[in-house]
Amino acid sequence: MLLPSLVFSLVAACALWVTLRKNPAGSSRASGLVLSLLLILPLLGFVPKYSVTVSDSVSQDPPSLLIPYLWLAGFALFSLKGLRDLLAIQKWRRQSLPAPDLILFHETLEQLKVRQKVSLQLHPRLNSPVVAGILRPTIYLPKNSSQWSPETLRMALLHELGHIQRRDLWMASLAHLACLLHWFNPAVWWLRRTFLAQCEFACDAHLVQHGADPKIYAHALCDVAQSAAAPPLSLAMAGHVPLRERIICLSERQKRGSVLLSSLLLLTASSAIAASLVRFVPQLNIAPPLPEEVLEENQLRFQANPFPAD
Repeated sequence: MLLPSLVFSLVAACALWVTLRKNPAGSSRASGLVLSLLLILPLLGFVPKYSVTVSDSVSQDPPSLLIPYLWLAGFALFSLKGLRDLLAIQKWRRQSLPAPDLILFHETLEQLKVRQKVSLQLHPRLNSPVVAGILRPTIYLPKNSSQWSPETLRMALLHELGHIQRRDLWMASLAHLACLLHWFNPAVWWLRRTFLAQCEFACDAHLVQHGADPKIYAHALCDVAQSAAAPPLSLAMAGHVPLRERIICLSERQKRGSVLLSSLLLLTASSAIAASLVRFVPQLNIAPPLPEEVLEENQLRFQANPFPAD
């Protein structure tokens, strides 16, 4: 499974890189699909394989037994880091304070038709809004958010609710899990960073489609989107994408996803899955039949008495 995963991730990363050079706000569905397939590929190792007989010249030597132990060591190390990140989220929640009941918050929930229960908290160390929590999503605002204008506060709440409505936190966790399984592959880490950046672009476009004024939203980004010391498993309003690129993207018309990119990713994914379901078996070398004279001579020797009488 190592080779199909490496080839698939490298081809997908190159295709996305070429596409995003022309359109940095490309659809996040492509990179999300790639990360999801990278999670599925290791599971295909437990599926029965279709055996294909090949000659000894193309047969491969069995992999070294050291490789699984190296992978387990890296997996354990990054799992401990992920556990530390989860504990940081819990500590972040304990340090926050309940926010006052805001009518504006309920209005934004109704505007986006968010039916999931969402908490609103204030955090003393924040400069910019942050959303965290998969099962219990919570929006964290800076303590000075009460001094913001109503429109700025509305746009900040809409942005974080947009992440919840789009289930970006779930997809970000799946991307983190893909990096956990493929910790040795730098292309997977690049795909994760690219996906998180695309989520910010997609969330901005999502709010504009739901009635947010692009000019007011751009001003709100400039007012409140400052660097925030947010936990690794959260999404900050100022994170992952330079503010200048987001403002430019809001002022320009959104471009559609590339059909060529989708076709290339589909072809590469199909090839990787097919390669993971095939097992190459070396062909057995069968010796050619012996001549009849040799067979008769061997039969006579076999029938001969090994202890002839004197």
